[in-house]
Amino acid sequence: MQRSIFIISFLITSFLATAQEKIENVAKAHEKSGVIADRADTVPPWNISGSGNLNFAQAAFSNWAAGGDNSIGLDAFVNLKATYSKNKHAWTNTLDVGYGFQVLGVGKEEQFRKTNDKLEFTTAYGYQIHPNKKWFLTALVNFRTQFAYGYNYPDDSTAISKFMAPGYLLLGVGITYAPVKGFYMYLSPGSGRFTFVYDDTLSSHGAFGVDPGENMKFEFGPYFRADLNRDLAKNINLASTLELFTDYIEKFGNIDVNWSLLLTLKVNKWLAASISTQLIYDDDTDIQTSPGGISGPKTQFKEMIGVGLSYKFD
Repeated sequence: MQRSIFIISFLITSFLATAQEKIENVAKAHEKSGVIADRADTVPPWNISGSGNLNFAQAAFSNWAAGGDNSIGLDAFVNLKATYSKNKHAWTNTLDVGYGFQVLGVGKEEQFRKTNDKLEFTTAYGYQIHPNKKWFLTALVNFRTQFAYGYNYPDDSTAISKFMAPGYLLLGVGITYAPVKGFYMYLSPGSGRFTFVYDDTLSSHGAFGVDPGENMKFEFGPYFRADLNRDLAKNINLASTLELFTDYIEKFGNIDVNWSLLLTLKVNKWLAASISTQLIYDDDTDIQTSPGGISGPKTQFKEMIGVGLSYKFD
């Protein structure tokens, strides 16, 4: 499995690198030939951009008195964005994909550990409702889940999550305020959120807030989302998304939080360092800190630092 993931990550990186080179060559050729005489008249309504990182981590020990396990790690994430803007219409589509793992005890009794697993898609259509081009009436759809099984390590035999267990689907209509490029806020007074748990074992225990034995839970309430993607300096980019939701039907005022942040520092065209964090609080998700201990909703936090190949195109 690890070998397959590595091969797939390598192919994705190679493809993106080739695409970037072709885009740059075409742009240079157009400039030399004078095709782009007035950029304002040639900018198409569609814009496609994206970025990707492939980070490596490795450690090896031989006769090391202090002890230690050989290990190798790989973390990859890709962000793709397609936007349409013409007259009063604005349509944004974003795909975030990430997967990471670490193998401990390489060459001995290998132990596989998943370190990152994310699949999220967001699409939002907005219609301009104010002459200053900052306010839009927006319909938004957000879907997120994961790829692989998750375990409460060191127990790697009992799965506590997998693809579509959980899965989240949110649909809402609201107002978007976009004061500057790279930042917007969205507020919906009434959004529907579906939680899916398509695993009989997990659903029988009422995992992720579903009723025991059920595969889906529906909630309806206000939803807020703020999205920032700006260059802080020439080679420093900050991307952050904050989501807040509460349910009118049950426990109104108990706010679910999902806040992610990614800071990327480019070394050169191909190398970069990245720092990512994610903070989650979901009142429907019980966390068990120790085997046999008391479980309940707790603040979840994840932090990752990586150095490796980086790539961006527009």
